[in-house]
Amino acid sequence: MKHEAVKAQQMELGATGNAFAEDLSIAQEIAAGNRALFKQVYDRNINVLYNLARRLAGGDIEAEDIVQDTFIRAYQKINMFAGRSTLSSWLYRICVNVGLEQLRKKKGTYEDLNDSNCGTVEPDQKKLILRRKLDKAIKKLPQGCRTVFVLHDIEGFNHREIAERLNLAEGTSKSQLFKARMTLRKILGGSR
Repeated sequence: MKHEAVKAQQMELGATGNAFAEDLSIAQEIAAGNRALFKQVYDRNINVLYNLARRLAGGDIEAEDIVQDTFIRAYQKINMFAGRSTLSSWLYRICVNVGLEQLRKKKGTYEDLNDSNCGTVEPDQKKLILRRKLDKAIKKLPQGCRTVFVLHDIEGFNHREIAERLNLAEGTSKSQLFKARMTLRKILGGSR
């Protein structure tokens, strides 16, 4: 009976669904109580989700909370996974949503930038890899700018999607991104 339901969903999804059939089957087994399989999904996705959460939150403790909440929510709602994407993509989306929810709870998330809160230019350390230097610079951004920058420039969301998720105007998203980029240029020592 369970196998027939999976086949019916695969037929409904068409050819694209075939690529996701295995993940749908995994999700259904987890929903049926297979915790060992959930642990495997956890192990496969923890690093990517943690890196995303750390970029969104700007700190390790907050990132750990976001990832923990992501997996709790995923486990509680695994029966809602419809197989229209990979399980990893579904988890990724949950992580973004959990991260944004936690950021919204913080007071003053979308503050205005001015000279006093833009951050300071980090001393040039020649031996740092550019990626590490950029990650450090991103952490120095004010929370609102950092969130919009990560979602737009790193995760690839457009301003409309960002505005919907953060419950702000598209113009605010654009402004925050502009300010984030300008601040990063200052922090990284470049002036274009």
